Amino acid sequence: MELSDINALITGGSAGLGKATAKMIIDNGGTAVIAARGKERLQETADEIGALPIQCDVSKEEEVIALVKQSIDNLNNYNVLINNAGYGGSDKLVDLATQDMMDQFRTNTVGAMMVARESAKHFIKESYGNIINVSSSSGKRGAPGATAYTASKFALGGMTECWRAELRPHNIRVMQINPSEVQTGFSENAGRDPQPFNETKLVADDIAQTICSMLALPDRGFITETSVWATNPQ
Repeated sequence: MELSDINALITGGSAGLGKATAKMIIDNGGTAVIAARGKERLQETADEIGALPIQCDVSKEEEVIALVKQSIDNLNNYNVLINNAGYGGSDKLVDLATQDMMDQFRTNTVGAMMVARESAKHFIKESYGNIINVSSSSGKRGAPGATAYTASKFALGGMTECWRAELRPHNIRVMQINPSEVQTGFSENAGRDPQPFNETKLVADDIAQTICSMLALPDRGFITETSVWATNPQ
């Protein structure tokens, strides 16, 4: 599809990968709804990049249903969902609280499912749509301290494969991207110490460019899954 034809809903769109992707779509002539929990930063980002802000906690079903309905109502031909909302912790197994595990699944996995479910209903009616799930290199292999996050992203990968099989007959492309470490606020949000900027590591625009390239492929084909790693991280 042409980037100028994109009318996207991007969850987790107020910062990081979501913000960078929304900006790239808008800069290329498309339109975007960005959704996030924090109202103030969401509005600031929307004003900065020219997106439509809709406050939403994707772990809450009633808010998700309202989000997708408003996106359909406000976008001219809603045709792209970028499931980007998610967060992670850094607790080792012996320290991992059951509630923390459940909370990460509610956002990273169940939240992604609910947004995709409501969007898929619309895409099926239109016989066209695109879903990109933003997973992680943690969705391909585990690491110490990442039980909850890794499990939630492995589950997202499994759901992606199911949706692809279900939705492909309806002319809906379901794709997944697995970024390795990207220099955003993710690590700090996970409770890790801030790190100085490293020119050899990935930045949000790298992932935004990849997502836009996946969408820009002519509709007769699609990239089912791709991973993005830094070439020479130090």
